[in-house]
Amino acid sequence: MFGKTLNRLKALIIAVIFTAILGVILQTQMVVSRLNDLGADISLAKNISMIAYDLTYLTQLYGLFILIALLIAFMVGETIYRMTKFGRPIIYIVAGGTAIFVMLFAMKNVFFGVHAIAGASDPFGIMLQIIAGMIGGFIFERVSRDHISQEKSPAANEA
Repeated sequence: MFGKTLNRLKALIIAVIFTAILGVILQTQMVVSRLNDLGADISLAKNISMIAYDLTYLTQLYGLFILIALLIAFMVGETIYRMTKFGRPIIYIVAGGTAIFVMLFAMKNVFFGVHAIAGASDPFGIMLQIIAGMIGGFIFERVSRDHISQEKSPAANEA
C-alpha cells in the first residue's frame, strides 16, 4: 500500500514538473509571438533570456496551481478508472487537459477577469496549455503504471 502511494506521489511530482516547465515555455513563446506581431524584434538570445527568466520566476507559482489542479484531476481520474476498469491512459490524458482548462479559467475569475498566464489569453494559447496538461496526464499514467504492472506480474507475487 505504501509503495503504491509513494509511486503515485512520484508520478504526480514528475507530471507537475513537466507540465509546469512545458506550460511556462509555451506561454513565453506566445508572449514573444505577440511582441513580434507588434513589431518588436526579439532576438534568439533575448528569447532564451525570457524563457530562462520565466522558468526561474513563473514556474514556481504556476507549478503550485498546476499541482493543485492535477492532484484533484488525477484523484477523479483514479475514481473513474476504478469504476470502469478500462481506458486508463485516456482517462489521465483527459484529466490532465481538463485540469489545466479549469485552472486557467478559475485563475481568470479569481484575478478579476485578467488572464494570469499571459500566453493563455486566447484560444490557441489556452489550447497549448491544455496540451501541456494532457502530456502531464500521459506522464502520470506511464510513471504510475510501472507499479501496477509489477503488482500484477507473477514474479512480483512470488517475492
